[in-house]
Amino acid sequence: MAERILYQFPISHYCEKSRWQLDHKGLAYRTVNLLPVTHRVRTHWLARTNTVPLLRDGKRRVSDSTKIAYYLEKYYPDQPLLPKAGDARARVIELEQQFDRYGVHVRRWVYGQILDRSEVMTALVGDCGLPGPLERLAKPLVREAIRRGYAINPQRVMRSEQRVEEALVLLESELKKGQGQYLVGDRFSLADITAASMLAPLISPQGSPWDLFDETTLSPTLRKQMENWRARPAGKWLLAMYAQDR
Repeated sequence: MAERILYQFPISHYCEKSRWQLDHKGLAYRTVNLLPVTHRVRTHWLARTNTVPLLRDGKRRVSDSTKIAYYLEKYYPDQPLLPKAGDARARVIELEQQFDRYGVHVRRWVYGQILDRSEVMTALVGDCGLPGPLERLAKPLVREAIRRGYAINPQRVMRSEQRVEEALVLLESELKKGQGQYLVGDRFSLADITAASMLAPLISPQGSPWDLFDETTLSPTLRKQMENWRARPAGKWLLAMYAQDR
């Protein structure tokens, strides 16, 4: 049986989206952590792409979390995450697209708060197989590449915070329309995985990829913001998703 590999950054919420889908479907796979920036050499060689996640499934290579999602639904239809047809399918697709776009702003806002923390670079660089001296050299280079590549500056971070609030309001609005457990109908779907993956870095659910810090060492302002988000309906739903469905 051909090996299934997910090339990833361990704390990328887009990679988490693909891991969650693979896990939900019970598909065996292993992860390979790539070094940010230089990852492009590997991903371009594998699939002519510059991004992760990248799924290698035997001879097939698929990049981008949304493309991977549709690939898995097509070739591994058990434990489906997309309704087969009708309004429910259309709504799952629409919400997946919306929350996926908000993920860019979540990433910028979160990195704006924690990029200078040593735990972040340890998570991103520490498991890439670099010898100690190279790892120490790579960490500040990766940090600055992320700062430039994702536009981590005060003005852009502030604007992204506004978009993060839009995403939380959208989530709460959709929950009010249904039973409060799942976003579309009464079944877990790709919409739920996408919303939960994209927004979870804001509140760092226990055991999630972003559960990196002793929160008592975070700034009082950041701790207060996280507590506020956890207390609102969107935050409670995110915590429940990670506790019950992840």
